[in-house]
Amino acid sequence: LCPNRTGGNNYWPSSYSPTTKLVYIGALSNCEDITLDTNRHSKAAGWQGGTFKTAERYTSDLTAIDPVSGEVKKSVRLNYPNYSGTLVTGGGLVFLALMDGTIAAYDDATLEERWKINVGSGFTAPPMTFEVGGKQYLAIASGPSNSGKSRLVNTPELKDQRHATVLFVFGL
Repeated sequence: LCPNRTGGNNYWPSSYSPTTKLVYIGALSNCEDITLDTNRHSKAAGWQGGTFKTAERYTSDLTAIDPVSGEVKKSVRLNYPNYSGTLVTGGGLVFLALMDGTIAAYDDATLEERWKINVGSGFTAPPMTFEVGGKQYLAIASGPSNSGKSRLVNTPELKDQRHATVLFVFGL
């Protein structure tokens, strides 16, 4: 199944820019082999699925689309899963955070990477901004969910990654 069963864009947030009139989507992009298990289905419990596996590493895409036409305007491949979604600012930046601990900013017109930092712990919370005294800040909480951590199964370089719950705040 391509993209995988939770892939494409599932429950993490996308963002819309009234300036560019584009939607910015963080989406899982790899494939999975799905096996249905009908023994796990019942009227009381509903559909309980089956099993999934992949030999691929989980990756993601940052994609800018026109929400009216559905046309993909630009897309970039990211080496790690994005379970945090996206946030676009009026200042022309698209923020996201990855399961390897990277927080990054991309230009909202070109999707060129403008800034990044790796804090050593993955993310499943979305980034947000706020303003105090005329200065804008970006905030995001680290600490991956169990579902997010399971997407690192084929990413050996992150096998020993620490998982700290920390609120990171950056001045923009």
